[in-house]
Parts: sequence; structure tokens; C-alpha cells
Amino acid sequence: MSVNIESRPRRRRLAAVLAVVLGAVIAAAGSFFVTTSAQAVETGVWYTVESRHSGLVMGIRAASTASGAELVQWDSNGSYDQQFRFVDAGGGYYKIQVRHSGMVLDVAGASKSDGATVQQWGDAGSMNQQWTVTESGGYATFVNRASGKALDVWEWSTARGGRISQYTPTGAANQQWRLTPADGGIEADLIVAPDGSGTHTTVQAAVNAAASGSTILIKAGTYKGNVTVPSSKTGLTFIGATGNAADVVIHDNRCASCDNGSGGTWGTSGSASVLLQGANFTAEDLTFANTYNEAANGNSQAVAAKVQGDRMVFDNVRFLGNQDTLLTDSPSASTVSRQYFHNCYVEGDVDFIFGRGTAVFDDCRIHSLTRGSTSNNGYIVAPSTEITNQYGMLFYQCELTSNAPSNSVYLGRPWPAGGSTTARGQVLYRETVMGPHLRTAEPWSDMSGLAWEDARLREYQNTGAGATVNANRPQMSAADAANYEPADYLRGSDGWNPIR
Repeated sequence: MSVNIESRPRRRRLAAVLAVVLGAVIAAAGSFFVTTSAQAVETGVWYTVESRHSGLVMGIRAASTASGAELVQWDSNGSYDQQFRFVDAGGGYYKIQVRHSGMVLDVAGASKSDGATVQQWGDAGSMNQQWTVTESGGYATFVNRASGKALDVWEWSTARGGRISQYTPTGAANQQWRLTPADGGIEADLIVAPDGSGTHTTVQAAVNAAASGSTILIKAGTYKGNVTVPSSKTGLTFIGATGNAADVVIHDNRCASCDNGSGGTWGTSGSASVLLQGANFTAEDLTFANTYNEAANGNSQAVAAKVQGDRMVFDNVRFLGNQDTLLTDSPSASTVSRQYFHNCYVEGDVDFIFGRGTAVFDDCRIHSLTRGSTSNNGYIVAPSTEITNQYGMLFYQCELTSNAPSNSVYLGRPWPAGGSTTARGQVLYRETVMGPHLRTAEPWSDMSGLAWEDARLREYQNTGAGATVNANRPQMSAADAANYEPADYLRGSDGWNPIR
């Protein structure tokens, strides 16, 4: 029996705020469909937001991706700068995220004044970026937590480009908004739910049942056990149901030195909680973790995810571990697999992003854990890029953070995987904010006989306390940097461009 559920996955009800109205349930032999009312508002769904007063929709002025760009109204054109989703901030408040930039709506300067500008900005968790949502008669109103003011069309404008401001709530039509799912509904082929309400209770069971090209919706829960997507299953998509990556956790607790039950140990690659080999894989809004406890059981490699397929996309995904958290790989030294990480969070301590794959980290947070040392709390990257591959790892407009002491974490070290004589790691930290935890005088280190100077390790236009420039920190020239943009890393011979 094949089951196809069209229920707008990633959509969780805003509890006690908006009711989900079931529009139709159509039963058919071997399948069923569930549709929801266009008025239902749930987290994880991208919406267009239309003014009841003007008939125009919210968007970001000139489709800017810059912090501080204004929220305005314009003709609906289907572009991502006109799409928004709600992220649960707790306590009945929600952040409103802009699809094209990943930023959230806030009130400029945390103003409490009528008419204050509403803009997009990086998520700071502040109250002026949080909103209540109230529905009445098919329209929603949004009230800012910090100011108590409602989103409105300033001065009752009906003009294209009219700005969206905040104003004392009046219930007027210029403060009422119609919400319509931007994608018209996302089809899920399989649903994983721990309570049995889906088609499967484990992720691996859903993968086993899935055909290539399937979308697997994963409801909130913690799923323990190794998951493998084999190379024979291409085009699979994993989507966390709530839009909050922390709500869906896929994990195991294997370690490289742990007993594998067959008289041996798992080894580094075998320790992976998740092994992703199928090409054209996508994951959104979930967490991959290795929960091996180093403090209790001793230091060991323990991989959260080994990603090996070509043309893989990870959006709003967390990777949690300690040593060797994320292995970005390719099937062999003679092949190149490309992986794109957008708005992701990667956490670990020793070599926690490593491998020979071509990987772009775009607007990601890379967090180094402390190992209790005042001088050496580990290495962020350990690339083993083949010398024949121009592109290894790119960290583009990322943020490097840590709870480790200042001047105690290395940017990385080149890894001659398996004693390779042809691995010459390539890494570029570009336009990235670097915290004070980084070693400033000597941020690169040798590894297994390979001197860091013999690898391709570069920086370009970084900022922050850890971004000092000196003789031990080679900088890429502007001329070379023109050929090391995210698109250059991912383009390949087929022109792939997943950049969001």
C-alpha cells in the first residue's frame, strides 16, 4: 500500500493562537490526502503576508539581504523576499523569519514609538524581534513583544513601496494580514513519528521504504539508532516538522574505539550516527548528533554525520559532537562530492569538520567546545582535499564561537588521510567573524607529517578578535578571491547552484 500525505509538512499549529481548519479529507484506494485551510498558520511554513487594506504583500525593500533593510509592501511576485515563516520563541511569542535572507523581523533600535521602522536583522533573541499572533475572521495581527505595537501599513498607504511600521493596535484593516502558504503545500511521501501517528516510527524504516526522490517528514522527537541513506537512494529529503532544528534529533552513541559487537571496533567512519551516501540529498530543520560521552568514557572520534554524496544541501541543520563531528567526504580520491551547508550549526572540539569533500558553509555558526585546556582546545578543521581538487572547504560569512579560553583553539590542520601523499587540504575562511578563542599567532598546525605550509590554507577579509593578520596567517589576494566564491566551489561541470 502506498501512502501519500499532502498535509503541508513542517507545519505545527501555533498552540492556543490559531486553529487548523481541515478543508477536505479525500480517501482513495491505497492512498489518502489531507489539505488544510489557507488561513491556518503553523511553524515551518513559508507564507506570503497580504495587507487587508492595500492588497499588497510584505517584502524586503529591493530584495536586500543586508541587515537593516526595511519591510515594505509590494505586488506579489513569488520571490523569496516576500516569504516569511514563524519560529517558536517560547512563551507564546514567535520570530518572523525572512526566507531569502534568513534574518528575522525587528523594530529598528528597539523603538517603542508609533511609526518606527520595521526591518530585517540577524536573530539576536531580543524581545523587539518577537511577536504575538492573533487570528480573527481569517486575518492575523502581529504585536511586538517589546513595544506592544502592531504591524501596520504606515499612513494607510496603498502605494507600492509603502513602508510597514508599528503602531498602537487599533484593529483597523491596515493592521490585518491574510496568510497564504507560499508553496501551495509540500507533499510528504512518508512521515516518521515516535507515537505511531505517521507511516513509520523510525527514520531508518522510512528510508528503507522510500523510493528515490521521496520526501520524509520527521515529527518532533529524539530518534536513537544509526541511519544510513545508501548511494542507491538518490534525491531523498528529510524535513523536520516544526521548523525548529532542536525539536528533531537523530543520534547514536558509537565511537571509533567502541566495541562493534563483532569482535572489532567501529573505527572513525563506522562511528557515524548518520551515513548519507545518496546524491541530491536534502535535510532541513533537524539535528544530527553523536551522543558518545567523552567525559565518562574517554576521548575518541565519534562522528555525528558522514556526508558522502554529491549535490547535498543542509539548511538549518545542527551537527553535534566532540571529536570528528562532521565528515564531509567523497566516495574515492578520484571523485569530488559537493555539499552546501546554509544557516547550520556545527559543534565539536578536535578536527570536528574534516574530510576530502568540497563543502561550502554559508552563514553558519561553528562552535568550538572547550576541553579544559588553557593553550590547546582543539582544531576546527582537518581537510584532506586531494591536490587535484581546487576546492575544499569554504567558510563564507560564518561566525566562529566558543566557550574555550582565549587564544586556545586552532583554525585547523591538514590531514593526509590514510597516509595519503596527494592530500593537500584546501580551506578558506572568508568574511567570517572570528571569536577570541582562536590562536592568533599560530592558528594552523601540522598533522601526521604534513606541514601546514604545504597545504592550501587561507583567510580573506575576516573580522573579530581572532582575525589578526601575521606571517603565520596567509591571506588570499583579492584577485584570487574572485575565483573562490561559494558558487565557484559548487559549480562543477554541471553548473550546480543551490545557494540560498
